[in-house]
Amino acid sequence: MTDAPTPSVDDTKSEQQRRNVIKTIVAVLWIYGGRGVGMLWTLALISRLGVGDYGLYGIAFALAAVIGPPLDNPYVVRSMRESEEKFVTERASRFLLGLGLVAVGTALFPVNYIAWFGLTVAGGEIAFKSYSSRFARDGHADRVWRLDSIRQIASVAMAVAYLFAVKDPSLLVASMFYVAPYFVILVLAAIAARGHRPALPGPPRLTLALIGEMGGTALYLQGDVLLLGFLTDSTTAGYYTLCWTVAAALAAVGQSFGMTYHEPLRLSGGRISSGPPLRLTLTVGFVSCALVALLGVVLLLSPAPTELAVAMLIMSLFTGMRTMISVFQVVLYAQRRDLTRLAANLGLVPVKLGAVVLLAGPLGAVGAALSSVGADAILLVIYVVAIYRRPLR
Repeated sequence: MTDAPTPSVDDTKSEQQRRNVIKTIVAVLWIYGGRGVGMLWTLALISRLGVGDYGLYGIAFALAAVIGPPLDNPYVVRSMRESEEKFVTERASRFLLGLGLVAVGTALFPVNYIAWFGLTVAGGEIAFKSYSSRFARDGHADRVWRLDSIRQIASVAMAVAYLFAVKDPSLLVASMFYVAPYFVILVLAAIAARGHRPALPGPPRLTLALIGEMGGTALYLQGDVLLLGFLTDSTTAGYYTLCWTVAAALAAVGQSFGMTYHEPLRLSGGRISSGPPLRLTLTVGFVSCALVALLGVVLLLSPAPTELAVAMLIMSLFTGMRTMISVFQVVLYAQRRDLTRLAANLGLVPVKLGAVVLLAGPLGAVGAALSSVGADAILLVIYVVAIYRRPLR
């Protein structure tokens, strides 16, 4: 009897890449199922409440993005690279952090819409990520985004039903329906975290570095929305927020693709050979860029405001670069190059926001889009140099 041939290393690696691509495709289907519903939510808000209220909603959402991700970042980074024992204890404190933010947001409900919505969404997202972190740790991007899409669909279905069920809907009540599913997530996250004593995500110095890194990233990605709303008006902020929402939805593909390599990167200590192939990373970035550019052309040929169409075209470049940055960031997580990411993201905040101050006045949303593209080009170069000029073999 002849023994079956043993698969070569190249065959095994090709099979793993094929599985990762399949997982990414499934994740993309869930992402765009959820993001597609999110776009319906955007259109419903604009059609029923106007661009001004949508801009106010965008500012509140930007506040959530500035607060939540930095506080959650130590857990995100460590959940994919630390031991099982540390993972389960840190997941418990992650849930408590989300619960605390939701509680503070709820207390501010009678005081200020932006503070209430921003803190509630920030806490709800942290609680959701604590619940889905097991799947993310194991590299199952498809399962993570399936859960995210289910939450998004539930939020949008309830909020949109309200918008079209009453004669004179309000942004406040619509937002209440939108955040309602987060309270279900809090219960599920509490069940997942039970039985484990909470622990802080690493030594204080590392925790602060990781918070600072994502704080810089959050200000880098969302600070321009807040600044644009302050410098111009909610309508201009609404145009840019719409462009940013489309770009972020497509750039999430890069995050999902990188996530499928969590386990091999963790086991290898972040070696490039165990991570996403550069060719596939470039392909994913190019496709996401082309899709947003196509949308920009369609808007330019339609009756849509020219400012919105031109900003969308410019943001197509941002989308492609942000997609690739999301992939490279996963590799840097595994390589524990936390200070590299911290310095890059914090260092670029004044560059980008300074560009917004200079360009937003005369160019509005177009100026903000140009600022995003320029800053992301610099960040992409920094990440590529960090990974490929000083690689871990």
